[in-house]
Amino acid sequence: MSRNKRQVFRQQLDVPFAARMRVIEKESPVAPEFNHKIYIHDIGLEGIGFSVDLEVPMYTNMEFSIKLNDEPFRITGEVVWGKPNDPNDPNTRASQFFGVKFHLKTDQESSLIFQEVNRFAIKRHRRKQEIREMMKERLNKQAKG
Repeated sequence: MSRNKRQVFRQQLDVPFAARMRVIEKESPVAPEFNHKIYIHDIGLEGIGFSVDLEVPMYTNMEFSIKLNDEPFRITGEVVWGKPNDPNDPNTRASQFFGVKFHLKTDQESSLIFQEVNRFAIKRHRRKQEIREMMKERLNKQAKG
């Protein structure tokens, strides 16, 4: 049974955040450096959507260095889809957009992703509420003044 990505929790980002990525070559299991800057547009329990100025073949294995909730972590995954970005889209940060499915080998890795993505979503929700409240207060002051 295939699972539609909308059935899995994904945190859509209004403003993409930067991370680093390296391609893991089949001939060489460990590439030396995280040498590609990427922009993460969504992150979920099973993968990420990101843009990068690099063409990457399907099923390429990658390792990501991500700082989420001020906690750096590394995770591997595989490209499952890709497409060119629309250059007219104001959210475009790079020329290509890819979807990656994480390689979660242990319950500990799954738990880490679950905890960090949920914590990230809660922090973003609280911050949006704070901004709404600040804007209400500002509008009320303007209306009274």
